[in-house]
Amino acid sequence: MRNRDLWARIAAHPMPADAAGRSFAEQLRDEHNISQETAERGIAEYRRFLYLSALGEGRNVPSRAVDAVWHLHLTHTRDYWERFVPDVLGGTPIHHQPGSPEGHRADYARTIDRYEAEFGEAPPKGIWRQTRFLPLQVLGILALTLIFGIAGLGSDAPIFGAWPLLIGGYMLWRTLSEAYPDARFAIEIDIWSDREGGDCGDCGGCGD
Repeated sequence: MRNRDLWARIAAHPMPADAAGRSFAEQLRDEHNISQETAERGIAEYRRFLYLSALGEGRNVPSRAVDAVWHLHLTHTRDYWERFVPDVLGGTPIHHQPGSPEGHRADYARTIDRYEAEFGEAPPKGIWRQTRFLPLQVLGILALTLIFGIAGLGSDAPIFGAWPLLIGGYMLWRTLSEAYPDARFAIEIDIWSDREGGDCGDCGGCGD
Protein backbone atom coordinates (compact mmCIF):
# COMPACT_ATOMS: atom_id res chain seq x y z
CA MET A 1 0.00 0.00 0.00
CA ARG A 2 1.57 3.25 -1.15
CA ASN A 3 -0.24 5.78 1.05
CA ARG A 4 -0.71 4.26 4.48
CA ASP A 5 -1.51 7.60 6.11
CA LEU A 6 -4.41 8.16 3.71
CA TRP A 7 -5.68 4.64 4.29
CA ALA A 8 -5.44 5.06 8.08
CA ARG A 9 -7.60 8.19 7.93
CA ILE A 10 -10.21 6.54 5.71
CA ALA A 11 -10.29 3.39 7.82
CA ALA A 12 -10.71 5.38 11.04
CA HIS A 13 -13.44 7.72 9.82
CA PRO A 14 -16.69 7.02 11.77
CA MET A 15 -19.56 6.53 9.35
CA PRO A 16 -22.57 8.69 10.29
CA ALA A 17 -25.66 7.60 12.19
CA ASP A 18 -29.04 8.94 11.10
CA ALA A 19 -31.45 11.20 12.99
CA ALA A 20 -33.10 8.16 14.58
CA GLY A 21 -29.80 6.95 15.97
CA ARG A 22 -29.36 4.01 13.60
CA SER A 23 -25.75 3.23 12.78
CA PHE A 24 -24.61 3.55 9.18
CA ALA A 25 -24.52 -0.25 8.83
CA GLU A 26 -28.07 -0.51 10.18
CA GLN A 27 -29.27 2.07 7.65
CA LEU A 28 -27.66 0.10 4.84
CA ARG A 29 -29.07 -3.15 6.19
CA ASP A 30 -32.60 -1.83 6.39
CA GLU A 31 -32.53 -0.08 3.02
CA HIS A 32 -31.28 -3.11 1.08
CA ASN A 33 -32.72 -5.95 3.16
CA ILE A 34 -29.32 -7.52 3.80
CA SER A 35 -27.68 -8.94 6.90
CA GLN A 36 -25.71 -6.81 9.35
CA GLU A 37 -22.56 -8.73 8.44
CA THR A 38 -23.06 -8.09 4.73
CA ALA A 39 -23.66 -4.38 5.38
CA GLU A 40 -20.43 -4.15 7.34
CA ARG A 41 -18.52 -5.95 4.59
CA GLY A 42 -19.97 -3.53 2.05
CA ILE A 43 -18.80 -0.56 4.13
CA ALA A 44 -15.31 -2.05 4.43
CA GLU A 45 -15.12 -2.42 0.65
CA TYR A 46 -16.46 1.12 0.20
CA ARG A 47 -13.55 2.38 2.27
CA ARG A 48 -11.17 0.55 -0.05
CA PHE A 49 -12.88 2.08 -3.07
CA LEU A 50 -12.52 5.55 -1.55
CA TYR A 51 -8.84 4.93 -1.01
CA LEU A 52 -8.33 3.92 -4.64
CA SER A 53 -10.25 6.98 -5.80
CA ALA A 54 -8.35 9.33 -3.52
CA LEU A 55 -5.05 8.22 -5.07
CA GLY A 56 -6.12 10.15 -8.16
CA GLU A 57 -4.87 7.66 -10.73
CA GLY A 58 -7.72 7.63 -13.20
CA ARG A 59 -11.43 7.03 -12.98
CA ASN A 60 -12.50 4.31 -10.55
CA VAL A 61 -15.82 2.50 -10.84
CA PRO A 62 -17.57 0.70 -7.96
CA SER A 63 -19.65 -2.45 -8.04
CA ARG A 64 -23.37 -2.09 -7.35
CA ALA A 65 -22.89 -3.02 -3.71
CA VAL A 66 -20.10 -0.49 -3.18
CA ASP A 67 -22.08 2.11 -5.10
CA ALA A 68 -25.06 1.55 -2.78
CA VAL A 69 -22.86 2.41 0.21
CA TRP A 70 -21.57 5.47 -1.64
CA HIS A 71 -25.12 6.66 -2.40
CA LEU A 72 -26.06 6.35 1.25
CA HIS A 73 -22.95 8.22 2.40
CA LEU A 74 -23.69 11.05 -0.03
CA THR A 75 -27.10 11.57 1.61
CA HIS A 76 -25.25 12.48 4.81
CA THR A 77 -24.10 15.74 3.27
CA ARG A 78 -22.62 17.27 6.42
CA ASP A 79 -20.49 14.24 7.12
CA TYR A 80 -19.40 13.75 3.51
CA TRP A 81 -18.65 17.35 2.56
CA GLU A 82 -17.84 18.99 5.89
CA ARG A 83 -15.91 16.19 7.61
CA PHE A 84 -14.86 13.44 5.26
CA VAL A 85 -13.66 15.52 2.30
CA PRO A 86 -11.72 18.20 4.24
CA ASP A 87 -10.44 16.11 7.16
CA VAL A 88 -9.90 12.67 5.62
CA LEU A 89 -9.20 13.49 1.99
CA GLY A 90 -7.44 16.77 2.68
CA GLY A 91 -9.92 18.79 0.67
CA THR A 92 -9.80 16.74 -2.54
CA PRO A 93 -13.39 15.70 -3.27
CA ILE A 94 -14.47 12.40 -4.77
CA HIS A 95 -17.50 13.15 -6.94
CA HIS A 96 -20.16 10.68 -8.01
CA GLN A 97 -20.12 11.08 -11.79
CA PRO A 98 -22.19 8.98 -14.24
CA GLY A 99 -20.48 7.63 -17.35
CA SER A 100 -21.21 5.63 -20.48
CA PRO A 101 -21.51 1.83 -20.21
CA GLU A 102 -18.65 1.38 -22.67
CA GLY A 103 -16.18 3.47 -20.72
CA HIS A 104 -17.60 2.12 -17.50
CA ARG A 105 -16.58 -1.46 -18.30
CA ALA A 106 -13.02 -0.51 -19.16
CA ASP A 107 -12.70 1.69 -16.08
CA TYR A 108 -14.17 -1.03 -13.89
CA ALA A 109 -11.53 -3.49 -15.11
CA ARG A 110 -8.80 -0.96 -14.33
CA THR A 111 -10.33 -0.41 -10.88
CA ILE A 112 -10.04 -4.14 -10.16
CA ASP A 113 -6.41 -4.06 -11.30
CA ARG A 114 -5.67 -1.14 -8.96
CA TYR A 115 -7.46 -2.91 -6.12
CA GLU A 116 -5.32 -6.04 -6.48
CA ALA A 117 -2.14 -3.99 -6.76
CA GLU A 118 -2.88 -1.91 -3.64
CA PHE A 119 -4.37 -4.54 -1.36
CA GLY A 120 -2.51 -7.61 -2.59
CA GLU A 121 -5.65 -9.67 -3.14
CA ALA A 122 -8.66 -9.94 -5.40
CA PRO A 123 -11.86 -8.18 -4.25
CA PRO A 124 -14.45 -10.42 -2.55
CA LYS A 125 -16.94 -11.96 -4.96
CA GLY A 126 -19.98 -11.17 -2.84
CA ILE A 127 -19.40 -7.41 -2.94
CA TRP A 128 -17.53 -6.78 -6.18
CA ARG A 129 -18.64 -8.09 -9.54
CA GLN A 130 -16.39 -10.79 -10.84
CA THR A 131 -16.01 -11.47 -14.56
CA ARG A 132 -15.27 -14.93 -15.90
CA PHE A 133 -14.56 -15.59 -19.56
CA LEU A 134 -15.59 -18.83 -21.26
CA PRO A 135 -14.81 -19.98 -24.81
CA LEU A 136 -17.54 -19.14 -27.30
CA GLN A 137 -17.60 -22.80 -28.30
CA VAL A 138 -19.20 -23.54 -24.94
CA LEU A 139 -22.40 -22.20 -26.47
CA GLY A 140 -22.27 -25.07 -28.93
CA ILE A 141 -21.78 -27.57 -26.12
CA LEU A 142 -24.71 -26.07 -24.23
CA ALA A 143 -26.84 -26.33 -27.36
CA LEU A 144 -25.95 -30.01 -27.70
CA THR A 145 -26.80 -30.63 -24.05
CA LEU A 146 -30.16 -28.91 -24.47
CA ILE A 147 -30.94 -30.97 -27.54
CA PHE A 148 -30.14 -34.20 -25.73
CA GLY A 149 -32.41 -33.14 -22.90
CA ILE A 150 -35.30 -32.33 -25.24
CA ALA A 151 -34.80 -35.61 -27.10
CA GLY A 152 -35.10 -37.62 -23.92
CA LEU A 153 -38.13 -35.84 -22.43
CA GLY A 154 -40.67 -38.54 -23.18
CA SER A 155 -40.21 -42.25 -22.78
CA ASP A 156 -41.78 -42.74 -26.22
CA ALA A 157 -39.49 -40.21 -27.88
CA PRO A 158 -36.46 -42.11 -29.22
CA ILE A 159 -33.24 -40.15 -29.23
CA PHE A 160 -32.69 -41.17 -32.85
CA GLY A 161 -35.45 -38.75 -33.81
CA ALA A 162 -33.20 -35.93 -32.66
CA TRP A 163 -30.29 -36.73 -34.97
CA PRO A 164 -30.96 -33.80 -37.33
CA LEU A 165 -30.89 -31.45 -34.35
CA LEU A 166 -27.78 -33.10 -32.95
CA ILE A 167 -25.99 -32.75 -36.25
CA GLY A 168 -27.04 -29.10 -36.42
CA GLY A 169 -25.71 -28.49 -32.91
CA TYR A 170 -22.43 -30.18 -33.76
CA MET A 171 -22.07 -28.08 -36.92
CA LEU A 172 -22.71 -24.94 -34.83
CA TRP A 173 -19.96 -25.95 -32.41
CA ARG A 174 -17.51 -26.67 -35.25
CA THR A 175 -18.35 -23.40 -37.00
CA LEU A 176 -17.80 -21.37 -33.84
CA SER A 177 -14.56 -23.22 -33.08
CA GLU A 178 -13.12 -22.61 -36.54
CA ALA A 179 -14.39 -19.07 -37.08
CA TYR A 180 -13.68 -17.75 -33.56
CA PRO A 181 -10.97 -19.93 -32.01
CA ASP A 182 -10.03 -17.30 -29.42
CA ALA A 183 -13.45 -15.76 -28.82
CA ARG A 184 -14.74 -15.53 -25.27
CA PHE A 185 -17.96 -14.45 -23.65
CA ALA A 186 -18.24 -12.98 -20.20
CA ILE A 187 -20.26 -14.17 -17.26
CA GLU A 188 -20.52 -11.44 -14.67
CA ILE A 189 -21.69 -11.61 -11.06
CA ASP A 190 -22.46 -8.47 -9.11
CA ILE A 191 -24.34 -9.24 -5.90
CA TRP A 192 -24.59 -8.60 -2.24
CA SER A 193 -23.52 -11.86 -0.62
CA ASP A 194 -27.12 -12.57 0.39
CA ARG A 195 -29.13 -10.59 -2.12
CA GLU A 196 -29.15 -10.25 -5.92
CA GLY A 197 -28.06 -7.01 -7.52
CA GLY A 198 -27.36 -5.43 -10.87
CA ASP A 199 -24.65 -3.17 -12.12
CA CYS A 200 -24.71 0.33 -10.62
CA GLY A 201 -28.45 0.93 -10.83
CA ASP A 202 -29.73 3.33 -13.48
CA CYS A 203 -26.72 5.59 -13.82
CA GLY A 204 -25.05 3.49 -16.55
CA GLY A 205 -21.70 3.28 -14.81
CA CYS A 206 -20.86 5.57 -11.92
CA GLY A 207 -17.35 6.55 -10.97
CA ASP A 208 -15.22 9.24 -9.40
